[in-house]
Amino acid sequence: MCEQLKLNSSTDFDDVDKPTSYTEKFDEYGLKIFDGGSSSILIEFCPFCGEKLPKSKRDEWFDEIEKLGIDPWKDEVPEKYQTDKWFRENASR
Repeated sequence: MCEQLKLNSSTDFDDVDKPTSYTEKFDEYGLKIFDGGSSSILIEFCPFCGEKLPKSKRDEWFDEIEKLGIDPWKDEVPEKYQTDKWFRENASR
């Protein structure tokens, strides 16, 4: 992984010094939209070195949550689904 991307990414959308976001549970990077919210534009390649980034796991995350019968907007989401633990465990199977 590119060191510049690591240095310029943050999970904190209020951190205006870091223009890219990283969402651990989806394993995705984005360009932050500084509008006071937590929106970003998904990026597939590193803006610093051009390296292909991991494929977002957002769709798989929602599939897993749905299989568990959880509504992520109403129900409590299990701790392992709030981090990368859920897909790392699946990758080791």
